[in-house]
Amino acid sequence: MSPFGEAPEAWKAGKYCYGPGITLELAKRMLEAGEKEALKQGVPMAMAIADSGGNLLAFHRMDHTMLVSTQIAMDKAYTSVYGKQPTSNFGSLYKSGELVPLFFHNRWITFPGGYPIIKDSVIVGGLGVSGGIIEDNYVARAILSAGDFDTSELEEFIRCCEADLKKAAGYPSE
Repeated sequence: MSPFGEAPEAWKAGKYCYGPGITLELAKRMLEAGEKEALKQGVPMAMAIADSGGNLLAFHRMDHTMLVSTQIAMDKAYTSVYGKQPTSNFGSLYKSGELVPLFFHNRWITFPGGYPIIKDSVIVGGLGVSGGIIEDNYVARAILSAGDFDTSELEEFIRCCEADLKKAAGYPSE
């Protein structure tokens, strides 16, 4: 076994393959749903959808969004396609040293808000949302749901984050 551990599950043969990307029309509808959720959350967002090759397909930046969020959202979409998994999965691998720093480059994002867009075990695109913290994930859920894409992994991540927030605030465990 390598001193760095095993490859992530998403990289193993047969887990996910790349397929034809989503349409621009669908991407626009998804981003519209994302803006509605961002307004509900009260946090202006930058939202990017990449095709199955990691190339920008559609982008939406709300008024008053932090400018840095523009590039971060695009890079989250890129990372989620190339990495075949949510961007948050790379944070602990990077910090632990399991993945050598040379693996990462100037577009690789290792914190939450980027999700591969998967249909029937085929990666058809990537999503990146930036502008908030936990809010990025609520907006991502709305975007993926609007496209009728699986949100189960995202739902679990949100549950864990909400539990951590409640614990930090001193609420009793459920």
